[in-house]
Amino acid sequence: MRSASRCLLLQPLGTPQLAMCPRAVALSFLFALISAVANGDPSLGVSLPEPCLPGRPCTLALISDNPVTLRCPGAPHQGPVSWQYVDPSRPGERPATFIRTGHPLALIPIRAKLWQLRLKTRLLRGDLRILDPGVEDSGVYTCRRGDAMLAYYEVDFQDAGRLHISHASLGKATLANTTVELAGGARGQLFTAWARWQPCDRCGGPGERKRVGFCYAQLASRPQGPLPCGLAGRGLPQRGPELRVESCEVPCDRAYTLSRDEWSKAPLLVVTRYRALPYASARLRCPTASIYSPVYWQEGPTALTWLDLHQRNGSVSLDKATGGGTLLLSSWNGTDASYYQCYVGGRLVGRFLVTPPRVLAPAPELTRAYSAIESLVVGLAIFLIFLLFLSILQSCRRKPGTIMA
Repeated sequence: MRSASRCLLLQPLGTPQLAMCPRAVALSFLFALISAVANGDPSLGVSLPEPCLPGRPCTLALISDNPVTLRCPGAPHQGPVSWQYVDPSRPGERPATFIRTGHPLALIPIRAKLWQLRLKTRLLRGDLRILDPGVEDSGVYTCRRGDAMLAYYEVDFQDAGRLHISHASLGKATLANTTVELAGGARGQLFTAWARWQPCDRCGGPGERKRVGFCYAQLASRPQGPLPCGLAGRGLPQRGPELRVESCEVPCDRAYTLSRDEWSKAPLLVVTRYRALPYASARLRCPTASIYSPVYWQEGPTALTWLDLHQRNGSVSLDKATGGGTLLLSSWNGTDASYYQCYVGGRLVGRFLVTPPRVLAPAPELTRAYSAIESLVVGLAIFLIFLLFLSILQSCRRKPGTIMA
């Protein structure tokens, strides 16, 4: 049966454990990912809390189009560090440095692949932040200080474009385990390894919660355990990651406040205005939100949930790739201003005013600022003219042969 094939994958640490199957043992690294989803800074995407030791690589499955931060221990307190990358599609390739601490122009990669990585990454106290990872960025990432390897990550960025979303209230099922025939008569099994449920996205009323799942492959030729599908080798059928959504309702008690604080460590509020042309489309990206964080939207006082938007089937929808972190407005034909706001971990982080060009008027604070700048420029011009007049008057009164000190 399907439930039996999953064994004990995600049992919390510190609880009595049953006899675990090899698949569960091999997937123990998922505890780091689950802890990252619970404790990472959402502004950095998933933040992996515990680095890997040299010779003991961390094998991770993540989802493309969502930011991630790979940590480097001890950096940069003990000296400069550099990050290297190895492309798994190029056998025999040596690790190549694409970013290091110091001046931004201290290292300019020559290869096109490394240059692309350099453009979408940045260092935060030595930790590597990948802003917009793609499937092509899968590979081995290592953090080094001189010849010493500080961290080793083998990452499979799974295609967010193939994300399978299922909502429990709509009766949609998750992907079933699949047995595949490989070259040479070997067999394998594709399945989904699930992270734990994220907190309910709001309290005191109907909300939703979600959890992400990653594609894994158990191959008969590899008794050590399963691997992320992208790292298990070529020839496997295409199977993407998953997102499971279900309705929830929790009180606004201390437990919810503590879980909210885990997701909202840095105060942030972005206020943006958009001029939307008739029947145009727009993408409103919620700051710090990703598929790994609990996020919800409102249009005015009305909540925009996965369930409501699916049943409404209108021009407003949630982006699948970011797990609802982006609100999609298609064929917007409003004649009045629309007001949207988004919350991450129960805290307001973004406000968006979408309005036709004719409705958009200068904000009072902008009008006052422009008036102050105009007055300052006029006053400065009058002052300069006055100084010029005094200089000319003084030169006319100067006696012949007088030398100014």
